[in-house]
Amino acid sequence: MCFSVIAGRNTTTTGCVIMGVNNDWPGSPGQVHHKPHKSYGSEDTFLTVKGIEIPQLPETFAYTYTVCDYETGTRHLSWADGMNENQVAVGMTGVYNFHNNQQDTDILEADDLSILILERGKTARQSIEMIGELIDQYGYTVSSIEGGSGAVTIAVADPNEGFFLEVVPGGLWVARKVNNDEVECRPNCFGTQEIDFLDDDTFMYSSHLRSYALASDLYHEGDTFNFSKIFGQGPIVSEAFGGTDKDVNRLRRYNCVHRLCELKHNPSLYIYKGKPSKKISILNMMDILRDTFEGTEYDLSKYQEAGMARNPLWMEVSHSIGQSGTVFSMVFEFKGNKRFSEADEMQEGCMWIAPAASKLSCFVPFYIVTSDIPHPYQIANTGDYDLDSAWWAFQEVGQLCYRNYDAIANKLVKPEFSKLQQTFFSEQLALNNNLATLDKDKCIDELANFTHDSATKAYKEALRLGKYIKGKYLSNTIVEWL
Repeated sequence: MCFSVIAGRNTTTTGCVIMGVNNDWPGSPGQVHHKPHKSYGSEDTFLTVKGIEIPQLPETFAYTYTVCDYETGTRHLSWADGMNENQVAVGMTGVYNFHNNQQDTDILEADDLSILILERGKTARQSIEMIGELIDQYGYTVSSIEGGSGAVTIAVADPNEGFFLEVVPGGLWVARKVNNDEVECRPNCFGTQEIDFLDDDTFMYSSHLRSYALASDLYHEGDTFNFSKIFGQGPIVSEAFGGTDKDVNRLRRYNCVHRLCELKHNPSLYIYKGKPSKKISILNMMDILRDTFEGTEYDLSKYQEAGMARNPLWMEVSHSIGQSGTVFSMVFEFKGNKRFSEADEMQEGCMWIAPAASKLSCFVPFYIVTSDIPHPYQIANTGDYDLDSAWWAFQEVGQLCYRNYDAIANKLVKPEFSKLQQTFFSEQLALNNNLATLDKDKCIDELANFTHDSATKAYKEALRLGKYIKGKYLSNTIVEWL
C-alpha cells in the first residue's frame, strides 16, 4: 500500500515539479542506499527479479533510493523509490484490482521498472519512453512480492515534468503527464481516465493498447477510452488495498485533492487532480503525506478506537494518507538552475526522507550528489529491533507515542521534530546562499556535509526522544518531574 502525488511546476513555490511518495508496508523496515555511476562491458547484463538476464547499457547513472527489507525473486531488498543524478525521481504504488493479461513469457516486474528508470533515466519523458520500449519487448508481469502480487502505478518526475505510468500485466501501459498548473495523486488504483490519442504531449501508451481493448471486448468503437474503467477491473488481489471505490483509495484521493485544491466534491467521484488554491511548498507536500483527516468528518482521531488520547494512527491500514505502517515518506525537491557549464553540470536535487510514520517523524535531506549515506540509515532488518538502525529508532518513537498519543505525540514528539524540520530548512537556505560562491567540487563537499550532518542530527534526536519517553512514560506511571 502506497501513495504518490505530483505538483506541476507552475503550482509550486520552487518553480519546479515537486513529488511526494509514501511507501506503506506494515511490518517492513526500510533502508537508504546510494549506487554510484557505473560503466559496463558488452558482456554485462541486468538481472531481473525473475532471474532472467537482459542486456545492460554501457553506463548507468548514480542514484539514492529507499527499499524495504524483504525478498522479491532475486532481490533481497524490494520496492525501490529514489532519485538519480539527472534528477529523475521514481515512486511506486501497488494496484490490486486490474485486468490481467499476463503471459508465461512476460519478464519484467515492478521492482525491475523502478531500478531501470533510476539507472537509465535522463528525463522523466525519456524514462517513460525507455520503459515503454522495454515493456513492449520483454512484457510485464504481476509482482512476486509475497502477499502483494499486484500491478503498479509509477510516479516519474524531473524538474520540468511529472507523469503517472500505469502498467497492466501482459504489457499494456499508459503514461499521463500531470498538467503544469495542476496537482495529481494516486492511491492503490489506476487513475488515468479518458485518453486523448491525439495528444502526444500529455499521453504515451503501448502501441497495441486500443486494439487489445477492442479485440478483448473491453472497449467498443465510439466509446470514451477510459483506461481506469477498462483495465482497473478484475478479481481483487488484496481486500485491504484493492478496489477503486474502497475507502482506502476513495478517501485518500479525495483528501489529497480536497486539502490542496479546496474542492468540496463528493469523495465517490473519480477525481484525482485539480488546481491548487495556493502555491505548494516542500513543507506543504510533507504535510499532505502526514495527513489523517484532521478537522473533517473522516478524522481518525475522533473514532472510538482512537481512545481517550485521540490516536489517529490506530488502524494498521487506514483510509488516510498518513499511515502507521509507512516505511518511508519521501518528498523530491528538484532544482532547475544550472550554475555550471553543460559539460561540468552538477544537479542539486534533494530527496527528503522521513523514516517510519512521517506524522511522528522528521524529513531528512539527502542530496543526490552524496554517496556516503550514514551507516544507521543503511541498516534495518525485519524482526530485528536494533537502535543502531535509524529506521528502528524512528519507529520506536512512533510506537511509544501510542502509550498516550495526546501527551507524547501532540505535546512532545511533533513539536520537537517540527523544530528540527525548521532548522533543516533554515540551514538549507544558508547553504544555498553559500553555494552560489563556490566551484563544483566545493559545492559537492558542502552538500555531502549538510546531508551527513542533518541525517546524524535527526537520528540522534530520535534516540534522545525514545530514551526520554521510556523514562517518563512508564507502563502505568508518569514521572512528573522529568
